[in-house]
Amino acid sequence: MHRANPVPTPHEIELKLEWAAGPITDLLALPLFQRAEPLPERSGTLRTTYYDTPDLALRQAGLSLRIREWDGRFVQTLKAEDADQGLALGRPEWEWPLAENRLALDVAAATPLASLLARPGLTERLAPAFTLETERRVFECAHRDSLIEISLDQGRVTAGPKTADFTEIEFELQRGDVSSLFSLARDLADTVRLSLLTKSERGYRLLHAPEVEAAHAAPILVPPTWSSADAFRTIARSCLLQVVRNEEVLRRTRAPEALHQMRVGTRRLKAAISLFEDMLDDRESLAAMKDLRWIGKKLGRVRDVDVHIDTLRNAGAELDPEALAKAEKEQVRAYAALLKTLEKPRFRSAILRLAAWIEAGRWASRKKARSARSVPAMDRARRELGCRWKQIRKATRSLTKVSDGKRHRLRIRIKGLRYGIEFFSATFPGEKAEKRHRIMRPILQDLQDELGELNDLVMARQLSPASWDERMAARRRKRHLSRAGTLAGRLEKAKPFWSRKAAGTGKAP
Repeated sequence: MHRANPVPTPHEIELKLEWAAGPITDLLALPLFQRAEPLPERSGTLRTTYYDTPDLALRQAGLSLRIREWDGRFVQTLKAEDADQGLALGRPEWEWPLAENRLALDVAAATPLASLLARPGLTERLAPAFTLETERRVFECAHRDSLIEISLDQGRVTAGPKTADFTEIEFELQRGDVSSLFSLARDLADTVRLSLLTKSERGYRLLHAPEVEAAHAAPILVPPTWSSADAFRTIARSCLLQVVRNEEVLRRTRAPEALHQMRVGTRRLKAAISLFEDMLDDRESLAAMKDLRWIGKKLGRVRDVDVHIDTLRNAGAELDPEALAKAEKEQVRAYAALLKTLEKPRFRSAILRLAAWIEAGRWASRKKARSARSVPAMDRARRELGCRWKQIRKATRSLTKVSDGKRHRLRIRIKGLRYGIEFFSATFPGEKAEKRHRIMRPILQDLQDELGELNDLVMARQLSPASWDERMAARRRKRHLSRAGTLAGRLEKAKPFWSRKAAGTGKAP
């Protein structure tokens, strides 16, 4: 009935791109598809059925199980989501050719599905959850020293009475280095959008619309023995993933929190770049930073309006309804303009260029920066965090006496340090380092928040001068300055977790 052993394809690495708009003929006319070799024997109509229980036990376990029919042949596939997902999807995968369109569960004994199948009654509850019908065109392209398979899919997902159409391009690495996927994708940068959405996710969203939430920064693990190059790629990848995930949420919901977290992602990436700037001084890196500043500027304008509205709504008895109504109208206009920007080729291209730069940029191979790239992560973190720590502690000693502009710049520096200690929190092992980290982090966060409240007052005066209440603002300014001064005193007493004494070692082990 079926083969007892899976086909040996344990891991796939693919880059997903979403075709933004226009007829498919425009896409096929691009130079990349003109030079790629068509594979008609791999192309055709794919009919795929995904299986799960009514309570979605497989999805909750991070698994997808499907049977795909193509040209009269059937293949059963199990995929597991990679916990350390990058900008290119890397997922363990098991495949079994079947003789008929029927699940063969006994072959999954050596896979993560086995533990689920052992649950009483689960096998009996497995049933078709949704289907996909896809017209696939497959190409093969040699690039650098790699071989890449390109699949162009026009599909429709169906879950009960609901349907949704999609067009996506998948670059799957057949041989070579993952950086080649991004290098090749540059040829499509003006016409596609980087996507993290799998086909199974499309079906599950249609089947059971999840509560859409903004994506917060994911924990980052940078071991002390890693090189600076490895550390930067991991950190930068995580930051851009936060931007991409929240962009997708923002386009669907217009949620201010998604905008905020998207902007946080850009700021975290800026902070990462500053920590590794000695190895990022080439022309391509400078262009990437320019793209990042442009994105941040577009997001910042709308975020300022959001913050202003929050300030007005939290005014309590001093609320100005007229000013609030005016600000809310401005918010609607600002979001409409931003959503148009997200659909523009310049924005889509900027995101894809940033991804390509992180994964396949010239910074990773330039001879001039070789020594900077090889610096151990622990040594770099100790140097960079220590320098920023000294500057910030010195600046906070005169916190109440400086101008609004200087306080705002100090807040940005504090935020950069806070992101830095998040990036390198796992780089310094030991109880003493962990304790110092737990003490320092909330102090920096609270101080950043107080300085943020002070900056919000400055922005509120600029955005709504007609409704500005100087007496109310003076009371709030005094309160936040007092709190900031207290926090500055606590910061003065805090000890760095990256010190040699705290980490228990002088050099990276």
